Amino acid sequence: MDPQRLKANFALVGEKGEDLVAYFYADLFRRAPHLRGAFPPSTARLQRKLLEALAHIVSLVDDPPALVPYLRDLGRRHGDLGVANEHYPRFGASLLAALAHFTGPGWNDDLESDWATVYSFAVQIMAEAASERVAEREAERAATVPRQDGPPRAENGGLERVAAGRTAAERGPGGFP
Repeated sequence: MDPQRLKANFALVGEKGEDLVAYFYADLFRRAPHLRGAFPPSTARLQRKLLEALAHIVSLVDDPPALVPYLRDLGRRHGDLGVANEHYPRFGASLLAALAHFTGPGWNDDLESDWATVYSFAVQIMAEAASERVAEREAERAATVPRQDGPPRAENGGLERVAAGRTAAERGPGGFP
């Protein structure tokens, strides 16, 4: 992957940024019409956000330690919106189609490979972060759901926690507080 070639290509297609991202969404909805309902009627705000994200990723493409935290945050936010791992290949295909279209005759195998490499890297980091977010939320839900099969657990504020650290005499008759 050649970061300078990628940056030069984005400088070229970025001049037509609004058209580029409009093309991306049109292509995505053509490829996957069932996804249209997951988006607001107007994608204008999303188009701006996509262009900003692409610009940020490209600006840091040669600095992975700086890029990864951004991608992790992006992945968590996309996961919160319901973007699933199976959506990423369609997004990638539409992104490459839009980039190829706006690059024109300068589009070649090297550029396609550069963009595919960056996209694959971004998706890997984003998907990992989204999965971690799901696991965190499931753990939080499990911690707040009371057990139904016995007395409350200590970690949920049960009697065991109240009595912890006291002697039997301090706890009173029958060992209760």
